[in-house]
Amino acid sequence: MKKELFIIDDDPIQRIIISKMAEIIDCSLIVDQSENGKIGLEKLEKIKNSNHTTIVILDINMPVLDGWGFLDQIEKCHFYNLPQLFIYIVSSSTDESDILKARQYSFIKRFLHKPLSKEDIGTIINLN
Repeated sequence: MKKELFIIDDDPIQRIIISKMAEIIDCSLIVDQSENGKIGLEKLEKIKNSNHTTIVILDINMPVLDGWGFLDQIEKCHFYNLPQLFIYIVSSSTDESDILKARQYSFIKRFLHKPLSKEDIGTIINLN
């Protein structure tokens, strides 16, 4: 089964670093990058009927549609019912309220802090 990684972050350097590390860990991985949640949702909409394992690395603070708005839309459109959708929040925020808010979404796998290590990315890709 194919795995597809969506990196949704407004920081192009973060997207490139995560993308390159992910491709080194798993060269068969399909990697897609989006600079905000709106674009990320549009891309997810296109594959919502696939049986790929879909992994989302999501930043919180972004223009146009931030991570919280993205999660609200995921919930509203029932994307979280996809059996192979795994969402990880990755943020530079150390605000405890962000961590607590993330826990309110039952479909979030983990909240991780930037920058991600190679081990973090390996855990995400291998869904441990």
